[in-house]
Amino acid sequence: MKHATTYTLLVLACVFWGVGFPIAKIGVEHIHPFSFAFVRFFLVSIFFVLFFKLSLFNLVLKLKENFSILFFMALTGILLYGIFFLFALKFAKASDVSLISGANPIITSIVAYIFLKEKTGILGVFGILVSFLGVAFIVSNGKINTVLNLSFNTGDLLMLIATTMWALYSVLTKKALLKLDIFEAVCLTSFIGSLMFLPLALSFGHLQHFENYPLGSWLSILYMVFFSTIFAFSAWYKGIEQIGASRSSIFVNLVPVFGVLTSVILLKESIKLYEIIGGIFVILGVILTNRKTNAVRIRG
Repeated sequence: MKHATTYTLLVLACVFWGVGFPIAKIGVEHIHPFSFAFVRFFLVSIFFVLFFKLSLFNLVLKLKENFSILFFMALTGILLYGIFFLFALKFAKASDVSLISGANPIITSIVAYIFLKEKTGILGVFGILVSFLGVAFIVSNGKINTVLNLSFNTGDLLMLIATTMWALYSVLTKKALLKLDIFEAVCLTSFIGSLMFLPLALSFGHLQHFENYPLGSWLSILYMVFFSTIFAFSAWYKGIEQIGASRSSIFVNLVPVFGVLTSVILLKESIKLYEIIGGIFVILGVILTNRKTNAVRIRG
């Protein structure tokens, strides 16, 4: 398979993102989400410089040259997505939020077509719908009436905005990688995003008392730094660079599948038949969307 390595990296990214939900929950039990986000992304930017031996002089130069697109990447993919997602969970049911997030591939495909002229073939569109159906089956507990009777409230609307922010972020990433190295893009976007969260963390998150964070919360942050951000975001950027924003976005629907598996392993929850069926649909959708005959074409 031509893009086997790329697909593997995208799947692993979704694994670490899926596992990250219960891990992050441990952290935010004792740390305000704004402070959690600031510490996470600030540490990410530091470790990227150390691990990948990035030149500070070169980073400053790239930041000046590409500030506009990096700013909007951080604004959409880190700050706004995080805030809208946080408050969506506050005002809406988790099932509603999860179902709406499954619309990400559709929204990304539309945004990618508008801004990047990316086209997805008929088979790809069918794959997106199949994968979305799988997500809907999982979050509705296998009850079709839950989907049919879904009513939008404030939280649902906020999650729809959050999903759109992630779609914009994915498309901006495709543009940014024409001028930036993957590691430079992740490092600089994380740094800008952390600065955006800083005033919120100081005003609402009691960041001044970070020395009182318990060990479990610090371990949670470190997991989010190394696995859910440094590795997962790098793999995500690589996927967008290799196969495009719309085809990469379909892999996001694997996150709830791995979330279920994580709950079974870490929380000792039992797995239901509808979760297995939904997972099969999600994976089938990923396969259909990335068939060789469905290669994404970019014009201009």
